Amino acid sequence: MNENFINETNNSEEIDFTFYISVILKRIWLLIGVVIICIAAAVVVNMLMQPKYKASVLMMIDREDSGKIETSSFGSWASDEDYYRTQYKLLESRTLLEKVHKNMNLSEVPEFKQPNGWAKLKKHIKIIPITRSRLLNLEVESYDRQLCAKIANTIARTFVEDNVSNRVSIAQDVIAALDATERSSKQQELLNSMPQVVNSDFIKNLKNQEIALYKQYVQLNARYTVNHPEVISVQNQLQAIREKIDVETRRLIQSIKIELSGQFSGNNIRIVDEALVPDNPYKPNKMLNLLIGFCVGCILGILFIFIVEFLDKTIKTSDDLQEKLKIPFLGFIPVNKIKKLQSEYEIMLKEGNFLLAEQIRNIRTMLGFALSDDRKAPILIASSLQSEGKSHLSVNLAVAFAQTQKKVLLIDGDLRRSRLHKVFKVSNEKGLTNIWQEDKKISSFEYNVQQTSVENLYVMTSGLRPPNPSELLNTPLLEVFIKWAVENYDCVMVDCPAVLPVSDTLLWGKYINKAVFVVKYGSTNSKLVEAALEKMKNAGIKIVGGVISQYEPKGLTYSKYGYYKNYSYYNEDNKEDK
Repeated sequence: MNENFINETNNSEEIDFTFYISVILKRIWLLIGVVIICIAAAVVVNMLMQPKYKASVLMMIDREDSGKIETSSFGSWASDEDYYRTQYKLLESRTLLEKVHKNMNLSEVPEFKQPNGWAKLKKHIKIIPITRSRLLNLEVESYDRQLCAKIANTIARTFVEDNVSNRVSIAQDVIAALDATERSSKQQELLNSMPQVVNSDFIKNLKNQEIALYKQYVQLNARYTVNHPEVISVQNQLQAIREKIDVETRRLIQSIKIELSGQFSGNNIRIVDEALVPDNPYKPNKMLNLLIGFCVGCILGILFIFIVEFLDKTIKTSDDLQEKLKIPFLGFIPVNKIKKLQSEYEIMLKEGNFLLAEQIRNIRTMLGFALSDDRKAPILIASSLQSEGKSHLSVNLAVAFAQTQKKVLLIDGDLRRSRLHKVFKVSNEKGLTNIWQEDKKISSFEYNVQQTSVENLYVMTSGLRPPNPSELLNTPLLEVFIKWAVENYDCVMVDCPAVLPVSDTLLWGKYINKAVFVVKYGSTNSKLVEAALEKMKNAGIKIVGGVISQYEPKGLTYSKYGYYKNYSYYNEDNKEDK
């Protein structure tokens, strides 16, 4: 496989974290707002949540030794894990909790009221074994700090008492058999089946001898009579062995009785540390809640930012112009930070490397490339809606062309909301609407063109507002005027009204078929822009390029062509302009 293809594939799969950071920084106030709301919610929860206390009893549970009394009736102990799991379940058993609930009269407490008071009590206790030890913590929660400690201690004590009682109860049959002077066959069988008796090596040896003698007795009895000397001898030996077994059994039973009296005096379960009344509630954990509020706020804030970014259909990058709108990208126009008493195009006249001036000159260069087939072609400056910055672009772009020693004519084509006369501080009594006057002097084209303070730059204002702008623009005289302007000036630009509200721009398009389209950064919905472009296309107007105006990024703005850094609008040498 081609190595270059592999490298390109790997590069395309890399995650560009800078893009995501730029998206977050652009809407950082949304993130901060969501975080503040979540932290405020956590504060409210801390204030409204009823304090809850926790008390803990430390208990130790020993495994019973194998040497203690066991009979076949008891069954054998399971593994250690099973034994301890059984004890944990017994600690939260219904029988134990019902006894505690009744003895403590917890039915009077709202937390543990009937019905099923024991079940409510069970929800408030927790068994926490301590790893690699025989210890466990019995924790009890309650809204009453005194009560939670009292319940924990009561459960632990009741469990210990019940354990002693159960052990004595289980062994009572053995004790009765040991104390009886005349034992029944059932009691005797119980004692004979005890592990100490069954596992005695001496008794095992005697019983083996008994079995051998009994076999010999059966054989001799079949061959001889009962009074035969050999039969009598074996019978006497068999009787002696049985007496020895009985003596040894009684000796073991006596030792068991002595051992038993000591074994049941203790308990394998005991309380190590009783529960103390807690000083502070463990719920709500105010710091934890605030931390959770902060984390949830960050997650939700970032989620909202990307949802808003996904739903945002406005134009913000060169990619949006080229991929969504299918028009060439000419450049960005940054937000113009105009000072009072400063003209809109003053930065273009200053010496120095100013961001606005550099961007305007870049657009001038790109527009020159776009018009390489006809450099004298007149240009419309249009936008889909009002206040998108088309007049600002028209003024500064006209100044930029004039600075190349070209004779430039800027026409105010918006007969409804004229503005250029205010920008250049010229009279609006002369202007475009006068060319339809009957007076030849007033209606002459030269008469209505005014020179500005910028060398090589001329302007034709809109003139006095007419009652019927569309009808004036829809006359052959407009075509004559445009031809005259192209013949007499090197560059002709028309500042048009917005496309969507009125049809004036389309009427200009009958005679000027090239336009620069202006879109306000992060403001106009792309669907509206597409609708405006479609109207212009249907009118036969070619969009030679698009400009994103009023551009003011935060941090870095991403484009597949790279990142645009945020830098000063003013020259560092002119400190007073910063």
